[in-house]
Amino acid sequence: MTRSNEKVEEKNAELLKLTMEFSKKFLNDEYEEVIKKLINKMARKREVPFLSGRIEIWAAAVIHALGTINFLFDKSTQPYVSAKDIFEYFGTKQSTTSQKSKKIRDMFNMTYFDSNFSIKSVDQDSPFNNLTMVNGLIVPQDFLNDKHVEMEEWEFQAAQILGIQGLEKGKKYKESYLFELLQVQETSLMDFYEHLVRHITFPFTAVYEEGVGPLEIAEFEVNCRRLDQEMKVDETYGILVECRLGREEVILPLASINLDEGQNNFIWIDLYKDWFWSYR
Repeated sequence: MTRSNEKVEEKNAELLKLTMEFSKKFLNDEYEEVIKKLINKMARKREVPFLSGRIEIWAAAVIHALGTINFLFDKSTQPYVSAKDIFEYFGTKQSTTSQKSKKIRDMFNMTYFDSNFSIKSVDQDSPFNNLTMVNGLIVPQDFLNDKHVEMEEWEFQAAQILGIQGLEKGKKYKESYLFELLQVQETSLMDFYEHLVRHITFPFTAVYEEGVGPLEIAEFEVNCRRLDQEMKVDETYGILVECRLGREEVILPLASINLDEGQNNFIWIDLYKDWFWSYR
């Protein structure tokens, strides 16, 4: 969309107002700093994204994008806010907000422990603070003590699904080498998604687990209808599945869906969960 400096300033001020109000109610000064930084960077883009669409959606998306990379949705951290709290506060839909959030993260290559957009408390815990130089290469200190481990059956199956060739069951490999090959990222999630589309049968009943406290997990029975057809995967939550929880239609992370051994789909979902939680 063609930019007008006057319109950009007007929308920029409106977006800052909405996000600052949310931050003062739910977040802290650390978040206010990165919120301002992100919005100002968006305003300097040649094609300013927030000039089109509801400004409330962009406000929710800014909070969601920063919250995603700063562990805001982790109940063991402070401050903690659920994604649902964001949607309800700004009056936006989950799917629309999540899509805009991903657009923002892609726009600025935002990742965990991002040097530009991590809040100070998260940045202090960054694993990148423990790097060292070896033969001209920067590597994690842990890699210096890299050990060889035997490849398990489920890891071999996951590798086949991801199209990784040349690995052998029972053979030992460096942990860092296996992690590099099997790491959970958007492309590998999509490979697993396409595989599950062909092998999982719907609908099915399962149990969804959600953390409600540092040491407390709540369980809900859900009816899983199909793998999500819009976003399909999320870099934080992995493969998404459309379910019914009571009378409500919800989108849940497949990695938090539990089946009893022997149920249809158990083998594939259990394999996916092993891979997702081990290599994310």
